[in-house]
Amino acid sequence: MGGEIINNSNYTCCFCNIFIQSSFSDPCMIDILINFNKPKNQQYNQLFYCHMICFKKQLSTDMQNYFYLESLIESKHNVNQNDE
Repeated sequence: MGGEIINNSNYTCCFCNIFIQSSFSDPCMIDILINFNKPKNQQYNQLFYCHMICFKKQLSTDMQNYFYLESLIESKHNVNQNDE
């Protein structure tokens, strides 16, 4: 995905199966790439959509400590609000 905007308002979370309302952190897209360590012609991918909080809940407790996107998004969101 090269930065293009996907316009589709019918995202459903692959974890909770609930509609994802657009917000400063949602929807999220998970790109599963299998055989990533093999030649490109042996790689396959599939996209899934989710709420950020649902994705984070699926991470092990140790991995949740490394999940930093939430704080980056919140700080950028707060900066943008202050600019208004």
